[in-house]
Amino acid sequence: MRPTCVDCAIKHLAEASILLQESRHGYPDHIYYSRGHMAEAEAELAQLYPVHADLVRVSRKTLEQDPDFSPDFMGLMKQIDEECEVCALSGNPRSVTGVTPFAWTRCETLHPRVREKIISCVGQVKASGADVNPFAVCRAAIACPGG
Repeated sequence: MRPTCVDCAIKHLAEASILLQESRHGYPDHIYYSRGHMAEAEAELAQLYPVHADLVRVSRKTLEQDPDFSPDFMGLMKQIDEECEVCALSGNPRSVTGVTPFAWTRCETLHPRVREKIISCVGQVKASGADVNPFAVCRAAIACPGG
């Protein structure tokens, strides 16, 4: 799973919007690209903002079932930008890229058991010798209770 990046998610939704318009104006196969960018936006949000990832997913799945459906891309982008900015001010970063092990997210600050699980997981990942960012791997695998 990729690290969370709110700004990248918004970029993918903008691309999805443009490609959906193109699919309806002479390039019908571009609908696949549009849905692909929506899936990329979901992936960008899934780690720290699963509720927002689900909002995008619902729109994508509806578009898959009904090719005439028009997602409210601007509404989604604004909601994600505004709500994730509020979360960032509360300590949940807009991106985990470059987050140090000691920069706990809002969830991790509020839930000491989550921090304990992450610390334990990081130890296991490091011991395995895998060439990955152990904090990114562990944060992706450990869900925050209560969203």
